[in-house]
Formats: sequence, structure tokens, C-alpha cells
Amino acid sequence: MLKAVTFDFWNTLFVDTRGRERERRRAALLRTELERAGRPASEGALAASLQASWDYFDHVWVHEQRTPPCSELIDAILASLRARLDEPSRRRLVDGFEHMLLDCPPDPMPGTIYALPLLAERYRLAIICDTGYSPGVVLRELLERHGMLAYFAYLFFSNEHGMSKPDVRVFRHTLDELGVSAPEAAHVGDIQRTDIAGAQAAGMAAVHFVGANNHDAQSSTADLMVRHFDELPQALGWLTCAGC
Repeated sequence: MLKAVTFDFWNTLFVDTRGRERERRRAALLRTELERAGRPASEGALAASLQASWDYFDHVWVHEQRTPPCSELIDAILASLRARLDEPSRRRLVDGFEHMLLDCPPDPMPGTIYALPLLAERYRLAIICDTGYSPGVVLRELLERHGMLAYFAYLFFSNEHGMSKPDVRVFRHTLDELGVSAPEAAHVGDIQRTDIAGAQAAGMAAVHFVGANNHDAQSSTADLMVRHFDELPQALGWLTCAGC
């Protein structure tokens, strides 16, 4: 019987339409700190350095099953630019990049505000999130702003634990915190490699959410696939009945 449901964050609970705006703001902040240090860079060099940080992120995420913290990504940017900044300047970059999400935030996925209260009445809920520039402390504030934080019994953010999906330890740790076994839980997410395969390797059911990202839909091994968040209460009810 289904007792707990865990959720991915990006493209599941939140959909991001302002990523390019944040990237422009990151470039502007980076330009300011480089000019302050007497190391101006061209627009092309700034863009290339930001892309280099994402390439570095993807390599670590895939091959080490962890997500580099913002400070590590800033170091990748500076390495790409062959630039060195003093520690106060570097810390301003880290702080600015980490908190930029709150000034230029993503939106809750349509239907979450309706569905979460219903789901929280039936199941213990948790978030399992692989973080990027924005750490767990920032994402908690975003959840609180939208009145969503109280519905979750546990929050797992990869920057706080040194490991990320699809490492089965991520899912098992979260299940331990929820006090349920793997067959009693389902994970909802949008990426086959991390969310679906990771949850299934841990012994959980997997629900593939394709409302914002359907790139993996054709290769999905999920137990269920849903397109709209308000479909989740009924879909998860099918999993509950299947385990009765």
C-alpha cells in the first residue's frame, strides 16, 4: 500500500521560464566583479565561462552522482576565464548567484497548489532535489513564499548531502526519514536517468511527470506517466490500489 510520495523539484514542482534572464544577470554580476579587479572580459568570454560552468556541472552530476555547490561552479567560471579574484569578490559572486533565484524566481507548476493539500492528507510527502546554483536554503524560502513548505515531511537537497540522484542512497535516506519502506513509496519526476531509473533501482514505484519536460517520454520505464499535476491524486490512487 502506498504511504509516501517523493517529488523532484525542477520541472515537477516548479517550472522555470526565467532561466535566460538569470543567466544575463549572472553575466552582469560577473562582469562587475571582474572589472572591479581590473580584469574586464568580453560578452563572448562571459557567456563561454557560464556555459563552461554548466558543462562542468553536467560532468560531475553524471559521473560522480553529486551536484557541485555554487562555490565550485564559480571556480569553474573563473578557471575558464583564467581569472583570479580576491576572496571578498568571490564570495559576492557566490552569494549573488545563490540568491538570484529569489529575485528572478520560477513558477509553481500549474495544479500544485490544488494537489499538494490533497496528497498531504493521504501520504507522507518529501522532496528529492538535485540543486544547481541555488542551494537548499534558497529553495526552502521559495517553497515557503508559495505556501508549499508545510506539506512536506522531509526535504533532501543534494548540496546538503554530497550525493545526488540516481544514487540509490539518496532515495533510501529519504525513505528512512519518512519511516516507510521502498514498496510503500513512489517518486514523481521528469528525468529518466535520475528520477525514474533511480527510484526504481531503490525499489520504489516511479511516476514520470511530462508536464514541463517530455524529452525522456519515449524511453521511460516509469510505472505511470502524467502530464498535469491535478492528475496525480487519481494516478497515485491507482498505485495504492495496485498494492492492496
